[in-house]
Parts: sequence; C-alpha cells; structure tokens
Amino acid sequence: RAHALATTRTHHPARGAVIAGTADEAVAGLRALAADESHDAVVTGALAERGRVAFVFPGQGAQWWGMGRSLWEQNEAFREAVTACDEALAPHTGFSVAAVVRGQDGVAPPLTRTDVVQPALFAMYVGLAAMWRAWGVEPSAVVGHSQGEVAAAVVAGALSLADGARIVAL
Repeated sequence: RAHALATTRTHHPARGAVIAGTADEAVAGLRALAADESHDAVVTGALAERGRVAFVFPGQGAQWWGMGRSLWEQNEAFREAVTACDEALAPHTGFSVAAVVRGQDGVAPPLTRTDVVQPALFAMYVGLAAMWRAWGVEPSAVVGHSQGEVAAAVVAGALSLADGARIVAL
C-alpha cells in the first residue's frame, strides 16, 4: 500500500503523518493535523525539490558469494550487462566472471582471490548501472572509490567496456 501511495497519488506540497498506537491516539493526531495544530504524534513537512542521483561504486570489501544471483535470475538488463562484462573480461581472466557473480559452486573460483573479486565487482557495478538505467534512473554523477573507479569510468562513458575490462583484470 505504501508503494501505491507513493507512486500513484498526486504529490501535494504539504506532508503530514500521525504516529499512533491506538485508535484514540490516531484520532487525536488526525484532528490536530487537520486543525494545523502542534501535537506530539504529528510529523509535518513539505515536498522537497527533486534531487539529483549519483551512482557510487565502492572498492573491495562489500562482496559475498553469489551476490548477483537474484539479480541475474530476475533482471534482463543486469544479466545482459554482466554477460557483456564476462565476454570483455574472458581474454584477461581465464574464468567466467558471470559464474562468480551468480555464485556457481564448482565452476567459479573463490572470491578470496583479488584477481577474482575485482573483475566480479566491476561486472556487478556495470550490471547494476544497466539495471537502474533500464528503470529510468539516470545519474547526474558517477563516482567510484578504489577499484570502483574503473566501473564508474565505464558507466560514465569515459572508458569503453573493453578498456575497463582490461584495466580491472591487470
């Protein structure tokens, strides 16, 4: 229901919410809100200006085995981007980065190796950006920290996917 309220209703400039544990508290809060009176259970605010979006890609440390499995199974844009990364990285890695992202036991090498985790994170970040863009989310800025800088450069268009793959696999 909250999703429907947030996405299918007119966005009015004034906002208000009542925090209540009982029906009587809710009624008291709603009355105060309707009368534009101060009340402990009432929170008010105003519609903020539409913000800008930045894609921020971190370095190593946030990875886990199978981190992209659900996205791979459920999102075509993510899957296509990771597949493109896998193809671009294949001449440099000697393993399937897509298998690492999916967490395929017995096929993918372990994430404990730097030469595995860096290409896998690169593919994750490029895949996430493709998914967000498929949903209509366009960044005003793209930044990366440490190894995330290479994916940020690819997503921002400063590097080609092939060049980014070659750099991240060094």
